[in-house]
Amino acid sequence: MNMQIFRVGSRVVAMFAMIAASHVQAQPVPEGCVKDLSGRISCPPIGGEAHMTISGQAVCGKGRCVRDLSGKITCSSMPGGQVTKDVSGRIACAGSCEEASASYCRVLQ
Repeated sequence: MNMQIFRVGSRVVAMFAMIAASHVQAQPVPEGCVKDLSGRISCPPIGGEAHMTISGQAVCGKGRCVRDLSGKITCSSMPGGQVTKDVSGRIACAGSCEEASASYCRVLQ
């Protein structure tokens, strides 16, 4: 009797796993975009980059970006602008430097 309950239960678990997997794989992530922990896909503006913060939030920059040792993501303020980090950790950006922001991302539906 317990064996029958287990078999029925395993079917329910397997069915749930298949449904969950189909939802997770529903939308591929375009190149250059990122998927956050909630499944939202965020894409950068043209010439920019998308990154994930240490806390799992998608953020974008107008230009290229780098992450420092503390996890802060700094980007060039110019679309397509370059950013460099020297051996001492000093960051220099084309135009000026700014922190990556979720407000620069375009969220796909």
